[in-house]
Amino acid sequence: MVIKTLIAFLLTLVLTSMHSQAQTLSLKDLDTARVYTSVDAAMANPLNVLRLDLSKQKMLTLPQEVFELTNLQELKLNKCRLSELPNSFRLLPNLRILQCQHNDITTIPSSVFQLKQLKTLDLADNIIEIIPDEIDQLGELETLAMWDNPVTYYPEVLSEMQQLKVLDVLNNAISRETQQRLKSSLPNCKIIMSPPCSCMDGDE
Repeated sequence: MVIKTLIAFLLTLVLTSMHSQAQTLSLKDLDTARVYTSVDAAMANPLNVLRLDLSKQKMLTLPQEVFELTNLQELKLNKCRLSELPNSFRLLPNLRILQCQHNDITTIPSSVFQLKQLKTLDLADNIIEIIPDEIDQLGELETLAMWDNPVTYYPEVLSEMQQLKVLDVLNNAISRETQQRLKSSLPNCKIIMSPPCSCMDGDE
């Protein structure tokens, strides 16, 4: 009985150590971590999974098992024919990179704004019309890619996100006034935009 208790205690220490390492892994080191490309393979070692790329798998809906990968730091879902994202991202507290290009996503779920470690949010080439006011809750966000979306609402709080390094809204309708507001308030951010349109934006 004592031996079983000791083994259980040591196993807990090992798992705790693995979790801690995942939390502190630098983005540079993350680039060298293994990329899992299937949910089945990831679920065989869920605590070891730091990077998951399910791109081009035409899944339509995101498997709930993904949210059991609590150490996940990078998730790619490009060209999956997704029309929505589940509101479960709070279960991935270590996520730093979320990439969902070339889908049919219409809204950003509120749980995405609970990802306090998130550095990159890439939702390019979807059909998102509103960048929610909650975007400023992503206090570590450095890259926001929203190019090729029919965005009509650019919240005032974007101007306050001084940690942003890249804001890509290319090929989106955006007025001259909004462009000027973003450029003047984010002088250290690389802002990628098409020429301004004679349009109204900024109001939901």
